[in-house]
Amino acid sequence: MKKLIALFLGLTILSCSSEDQVNQDVASLKETSASVLDGKILSFKNEESFIKEYSDLALLDSKGLQDWVTSKGLNPLLKVSDESIGMEGDVVQETRIIYSDALEAILNAESKVKIGDKVLWLNERDFYLLSENEINKSPKELISIKENLEVYGRLLSVSKSTKDLASRYAIPNENRIKTFVTDEGSFNVPGMRYRHVLDLYNETVVLNNVVYSSKMFLRSLMQYRSCSTWRCTWKTESTPMQVDGSNISANSLFWSASLIMDNSVSGSKTFLLATWTPKAPYGEQAWYQNFVVSGNFKIYVVNAWHEIPLSWY
Repeated sequence: MKKLIALFLGLTILSCSSEDQVNQDVASLKETSASVLDGKILSFKNEESFIKEYSDLALLDSKGLQDWVTSKGLNPLLKVSDESIGMEGDVVQETRIIYSDALEAILNAESKVKIGDKVLWLNERDFYLLSENEINKSPKELISIKENLEVYGRLLSVSKSTKDLASRYAIPNENRIKTFVTDEGSFNVPGMRYRHVLDLYNETVVLNNVVYSSKMFLRSLMQYRSCSTWRCTWKTESTPMQVDGSNISANSLFWSASLIMDNSVSGSKTFLLATWTPKAPYGEQAWYQNFVVSGNFKIYVVNAWHEIPLSWY
């Protein structure tokens, strides 16, 4: 069995209230960026450089992330993905798959990335290894043959702290989602029907049976009710609103809190909440502990603050 590798970087928390600081961090990331554009795909030297850039991007605010994408000349999944999928109905399913903005910034519009000499394609929770003849195939073509493709990595869903079938230790509740809906009855807006959806989710990246990263994210999404002759659905509301996560606590022995917030957001926005940080002198078996969070995520809508108490599985 391969020994699990834990690669976690010393990360500097950005001050989102300081535009100068954001610009400095983006400039620094551009200078030290490990990726190059290879045709239509970002290319990394190895898995470690891929995870480093992913971790650095998770620390950027919205503007910093967009500036980085522009500097790369990539058409990323971040620009074409639809955050409303699975959220149009009155019931929001927690079986949805959510990718972080950082991951979607690295993947191209077809969910492909190159690591070393391997081109990977992410479909749902699996990273598939593509041969030279498959690299230029469209996602639709790849879906039709994915049963024949080799799985190189996963965003795996495991609900307990034991070794899985691939003989590796698992972080409790890997890649699960917990959703908090503030329904329309909480907002008094004449002529409009609003709701707020907050997703607390884990994103654990496993490549070649090695756990390289595990992070907790918050995704905030304001929606409005839209009705046609035949049906009503929930759509993304783009009006900016204030958010506040200053009283959220997520510190524990193996989880390092690093809540990165924008004071004003519109549409869908993802925030990094914490990063899994295994450390010595504790042994490998002790690293795989569940995430713990407390406190309220607050949103300011229609001249009033609304608090959303957070909890995890």
